Amino acid sequence: MQIEEKLEVFRKFTMDVAKQESDQQIAEYEAACNREVEAFRESKLAELEHKIRNEEHKIRRQTNSTVSREMLRQKRNLDECKRKWREKLLEEVKELLVKYQMTEEYEAYLIVKIKMALEVAEDEEVTIYINPSDADKLHELESKTGAALTVSSFDFGGGVRAVIRSRNILIDESFVTKLEQEATNL
Repeated sequence: MQIEEKLEVFRKFTMDVAKQESDQQIAEYEAACNREVEAFRESKLAELEHKIRNEEHKIRRQTNSTVSREMLRQKRNLDECKRKWREKLLEEVKELLVKYQMTEEYEAYLIVKIKMALEVAEDEEVTIYINPSDADKLHELESKTGAALTVSSFDFGGGVRAVIRSRNILIDESFVTKLEQEATNL
């Protein structure tokens, strides 16, 4: 072999070795780059997931806050409607009571309540009060029940009240008290 042929073989061999080393280095570099790209991708995905979770929490907090404000507003509206309804209902009941107080059934009701107070008192002294608006019924009620009645100095809406002082008992069958009790139950 001649020098040129030897040189050509050496050159070819060197080129093959250099190509192999170059290919190996390129493959290692590509693998390192792929690892870095994958690590970067995972890092960015984790960062993105973290941002998404934070945004979800923020949106949930805002939504909960909005829902809470709306629920509170609705509760206030409902309470206001209930209050107005109660007032209207109580006014209607008061009007009906005024009409009822003009009937014979009301007088019969008073007689029953006066007799009940006398039964509770038994032989003890009892003061039975009737409403000032019922003063015109005083003598008739006394004659029908046999009880001494007193016209109250303040208006309690109708009905009767009785006091048995010896036992510290107040029998309150007044319409004002009954209305107050019903108003608290509404």
